[in-house]
Amino acid sequence: MKRIISETGGSSTPQAVVKAKTPRVEHTNRHGAMKLAKRLERYWHERGYYSARFWAESVDERFEKIGTHELYRMVCNLIDGMPPTYQTYLE
Repeated sequence: MKRIISETGGSSTPQAVVKAKTPRVEHTNRHGAMKLAKRLERYWHERGYYSARFWAESVDERFEKIGTHELYRMVCNLIDGMPPTYQTYLE
């Protein structure tokens, strides 16, 4: 059995580390893009930037292969990575 030596020089037996498997979320379909948009909007609103807006749009360029699905992207009104400064705080 492997032993792990700590920085203090002591040793301990490793315990089973259980990694939490997060479900893989698909952000390219309509549902996933809308979910991501709501999550990001909530993030900025909690920080006082109520003018930040996020929404999902369909990607117009579609492949002409049989069996392809419609793609969506998340769009926002951020300017240089920050929300518009007008209406930052509600008065």
